[in-house]
Amino acid sequence: GRELGLGLLTGSGLMLLSAGLVALLGGFRIEGVSGTGNFWTMLAIALYSGPIEEILFRGLALRLLEKLIGTIWALAVTSAFFGLAHLTNPDSSYFAAFAIAMEAGILLGAAYLMTRRLWLAIGIHSAWNFTQGWVLSIPVSGSGASDGLLMTRREGSDWLTGGAFGLEASVVTLFVATAAGLLM
Repeated sequence: GRELGLGLLTGSGLMLLSAGLVALLGGFRIEGVSGTGNFWTMLAIALYSGPIEEILFRGLALRLLEKLIGTIWALAVTSAFFGLAHLTNPDSSYFAAFAIAMEAGILLGAAYLMTRRLWLAIGIHSAWNFTQGWVLSIPVSGSGASDGLLMTRREGSDWLTGGAFGLEASVVTLFVATAAGLLM
């Protein structure tokens, strides 16, 4: 419970920090509150994608590859595959896949390696998606903008805002989440 809770706080915090920094740079603003929006849909997506992807990429692939090729190589390979898996998402790009590999691959892999359990990684992943999609109404991995809690607008270069793929493809989020993963 403690690891899951810490993961939920970390995932939300990192996404809110990234959005705040993008806002300070003029690429994001909150225009109002819209109400409950697609709360249940976004909650279901977060509760599905976080656990399933963490079981596959960290619980199975990272754990098994670590035995074969060592920790660093296993983290590098599973991070790369995690990024490549997102390349087929709508509005993806090579940069978006690279960003996902670096920020999420390293961060979520480090969360697993630090605890040797999936709860922290599941919490981070689920809260990251939920905060981005429902709280901030930003596309999650190219899924299209959600009708979430806040009415928001992203303006400016794709390198800053992440473009149609979402904040995960922003260099700001790339820096914030990769740094957090490396610290872990």
